[in-house]
Amino acid sequence: MDRLVSRVLWIVLPATGVITILALAVWGENGLLRHRELESDLSKVERRLAVISEQNATLAREVSRLRDDDATQRRAAAEELLLVPENSTVYRFPAGAP
Repeated sequence: MDRLVSRVLWIVLPATGVITILALAVWGENGLLRHRELESDLSKVERRLAVISEQNATLAREVSRLRDDDATQRRAAAEELLLVPENSTVYRFPAGAP
């Protein structure tokens, strides 16, 4: 009987240890599932960063044009402040008109 218990311990304990290690490797705090989740989150953040970087570059070009280009400055003033050159006609439509 002693021999049977010893044999079972030599089989069960290592098998339990291996199963525990595998379970932690897959489902643990730093396991494969968590790693996949983090990779997915990273790719989403990188895509969002690319979109925001492109928007930032577009805005930077617009700011540069507003600083350096007189025609762009006049057009922006006309749009934002309703400033128009003399002898110009301004057409204003009510909001919501087709």
